[in-house]
Amino acid sequence: MTHSKGFLNMSRRIIMAVALSLVLAAPQSFAAQEAGKVSVVDSGKILQQLPETKQAEVTLQATVAPLQKELERINKDYQKSVADYRKKAGSMTKTAREQKEKELNLQGQAVEKYQQEQFGRGGVVEKKQQELLIPIRQKVLAAVESIAQKEGSSLVLEKSIAVYVTPENDLTFKVMNQLNIK
Repeated sequence: MTHSKGFLNMSRRIIMAVALSLVLAAPQSFAAQEAGKVSVVDSGKILQQLPETKQAEVTLQATVAPLQKELERINKDYQKSVADYRKKAGSMTKTAREQKEKELNLQGQAVEKYQQEQFGRGGVVEKKQQELLIPIRQKVLAAVESIAQKEGSSLVLEKSIAVYVTPENDLTFKVMNQLNIK
């Protein structure tokens, strides 16, 4: 999980740097947008409190649990096979040892393949997560767009990248109200 957190922090820094460079490099373009305003929204807070997100987490956990259990089972079998081999290796012929090592190598590769196919990038868990979250994100984005239009915002940024925001330019609670989040 620390790897993904590091990636997220890096992504946030990149987004922040791009946003700041736009503001600093082209203040005239922002000033020229008299008819519109820049607003922010805390999409993480909104997503976290949506009932659909909580249901998606339950559904995802129901998908992950049996896959995790199976991974633990095949890994345990592999570890047991390795331990048995180590106990018996001294009394085995060279040919038998080589054959068993080949079998263990294939078994270890099968464990890794299963883990990658289920939990790796593009695996079953990631696909299920995307399947569950895409409609939720679309719902939130539609609500943000609707509120932004009502408020006359021409640009809505993620709140976490904003250096300073006046409360009236934070659309988070208005979006939450439109989505009936209490």
